Amino acid sequence: MPIRDRFRTLRWIDLVIVLVCISLAFLLIGKYRQSERAIAKLSQLEIELAVPNLDPDVAAQIRVKDVIVDQAGEQQFEIIEKVEKASEQPIITMTGELLVAKHPKLTSVILKIRSLQPMSFQNGIQYNWQVIKIGGNLIWETKFCRFVGLVRKIE
Repeated sequence: MPIRDRFRTLRWIDLVIVLVCISLAFLLIGKYRQSERAIAKLSQLEIELAVPNLDPDVAAQIRVKDVIVDQAGEQQFEIIEKVEKASEQPIITMTGELLVAKHPKLTSVILKIRSLQPMSFQNGIQYNWQVIKIGGNLIWETKFCRFVGLVRKIE
């Protein structure tokens, strides 16, 4: 077999190998993007907020499924759970004992909110111009009301 024929067959084989490698590369890229989307879907964060000492009318305006917006009016979080209870205040008895009593008018709310976009929590979450961290007080805003909430938990 002449050398010239050997190079022709090698060229066709090389071309087939290159095409197979390119196909495998596209398949791997597609799987990588699919896994990135799956990870992003799973990384919606849930934040637990304590909102103490609210007027009952303001507490009634905060509802499950309400959306928390940022300063630009863009939707950031959705309220997924709300627990309402009477606010507590310290009182001192005649004997000097410190007790906790229910406030006659104010209510407190515990909210659980979920991010609408995927977020990662490393050193905090960006909301408006502030960074959300556990233990921080932030101003939260829905379309109907504004309140100050203490971040209790981030999951």
